[in-house]
Amino acid sequence: MPRKHLVASKTNQKQQAQAKLWQKLAREIKAAVKVGGSNIEANPRLKAAVDKALQNNLSRESIDRNINGSNKDPQQLNQLEFECYGPNGIQIIVQALTDNTNRVASDLRGYLSKLHGEIAKSNSVKIFFDNVGYIAVYKTPSITIDKIMEWTMDFNIVDIIEQEDAIEVKTIPNDFYKVKDELIKNGCKVLDAEVKLIAQNPIDELDNDSRERLNKFIDSCNDNDDIQSVVTNYDGEF
Repeated sequence: MPRKHLVASKTNQKQQAQAKLWQKLAREIKAAVKVGGSNIEANPRLKAAVDKALQNNLSRESIDRNINGSNKDPQQLNQLEFECYGPNGIQIIVQALTDNTNRVASDLRGYLSKLHGEIAKSNSVKIFFDNVGYIAVYKTPSITIDKIMEWTMDFNIVDIIEQEDAIEVKTIPNDFYKVKDELIKNGCKVLDAEVKLIAQNPIDELDNDSRERLNKFIDSCNDNDDIQSVVTNYDGEF
């Protein structure tokens, strides 16, 4: 009986996290439409938002509803970016969409206080991150790093990294969709694909206290309706 209760609790937590993610994806779609219009092919931000929504199993019906209903939504969202420092060299970038700047700033300061971190000056942290197109594909006997190098040689590739079960391709943002389409055309199955910030100097070791605090900080950010994403230079396990 206790085990059934534990499984049900974990399932409920997973469903709540999924619902929270879908809410954030819908918010980004609405914001993208208000900024650049509802034509997906003519609005790069909207195209990226829709792609990410589909990757995270948001239904096409829900996506279309949010695109079509954006202009009728009176809520005005401000896009914010906070650069932060944590203990032991932790670098953090938090991105938010909010109708109340003071609220999200206050919430973030509270989370950072528990982390023993602080908001930094503009561009004092972001200079240590690169904005790249990131595409991860399954590695197979016919999908090799040599083949991917051959298929992408005409594009601006930042790096190609071979993992145990996947191959990661990093491009300049402007070539992201061209490279993604080329890989799909050649039979690659995409695991993950988005334009995102990647740390130039990742760290993979933290003391237990800092690691636990960072984990709680990220959980708090993910649970906050105003915060869309949190990126850090920590690349280790929690």
